[in-house]
Amino acid sequence: MRKRIIWLCAAPAALAPASAEVVSFQEKDGLARASLMIDGKPYALDLRLMRPGTSAPNAALLVDAAPDDGLAAFAVARGMTVAAVDLQKLPAPARATALTDLSPRLRVAAGAKRLLGRGRGESGAALAAAAAFDGLLLQDAPEAAKTRRVIETWGADAYWRAPPRPATDPETETRRSYFLAGTAEAATAANCAAPVSERSGAPALRALLVVLDDWTKGVKPPASRVPAEADLVAAETLRWPKTPGWPSPPPGERKVPRIDADGNETSGLRLPDQALPIATFTGFNARKDSKGPPCAAGAAIPFSPTKAEREKSGDPRLSLTERYGSRAYFVATMRVVADKLVRERLLLKEDADAYVAAARQAPF
Repeated sequence: MRKRIIWLCAAPAALAPASAEVVSFQEKDGLARASLMIDGKPYALDLRLMRPGTSAPNAALLVDAAPDDGLAAFAVARGMTVAAVDLQKLPAPARATALTDLSPRLRVAAGAKRLLGRGRGESGAALAAAAAFDGLLLQDAPEAAKTRRVIETWGADAYWRAPPRPATDPETETRRSYFLAGTAEAATAANCAAPVSERSGAPALRALLVVLDDWTKGVKPPASRVPAEADLVAAETLRWPKTPGWPSPPPGERKVPRIDADGNETSGLRLPDQALPIATFTGFNARKDSKGPPCAAGAAIPFSPTKAEREKSGDPRLSLTERYGSRAYFVATMRVVADKLVRERLLLKEDADAYVAAARQAPF
């Protein structure tokens, strides 16, 4: 449900900007407070400044307005300074203006010449509207800026919520877009009928943050990975596997990515565990109790280990042994797929190694 609120609230924030001025900025021991006047009323905005032990040459400052998912720690490990901020503390119409006024003070505090921003949903919209950033990494966020470097990502759940994700803008010299197939950013896993998907888009976000950093230093980013027009079809035309326990897709007219015989999406940026899946990963789930709260999460319906087991359960999808043969083949192929994404700069070497290590523990 959180994601639906984000999309509905983001546009008004950009349409009705408020007056915001930073009155003072103080920092001590990595904690900072900005005192602001917003339409004549005082507000306080707390930030956490995380500095690396040794700054990389020409290191950037990352303003991280997304929930903590480990990306800030990754950025610090790469030599960036990170300013973690919760923009929800400010009135929505004032967030972009406040960021614009606050950014020079943050640059001075970090000693950084380049300013990057990362935000999700409504916070991402505020970053995009602020006249401050050299590059932005936006997760599932409406975005209006056209003249700065922007990398945007979204998961499968963006197509299945209400309202669904609108059409994607074409790639430009200052925009790259990546659909992270089979992932779901929504994480409210209560009252879910099907097993909740724990697939993470974090490996892609780490690689794309590096891409964004390099882009602001003049290195051209990889091409966008999004569904082409032919890859989006009416949701009611999809033919899902007739597998026991399959969650019913949300009702309503919408365009969604095509799926294969297993129910997995075939377009966008397919991370190794999507390219070589051990389950079907959807961007939706269903309520376990029809009278309970909505299940805002994706589903993961595992493949059976063997043909005999899938036939016993009535699962039409090939088992792990039928599709991969042996674990040794699965591991070797995972290495090929992961290394290709590393060469394409869409996956880091350490994350490629992690996918291969996980493949060695596959359940067959």
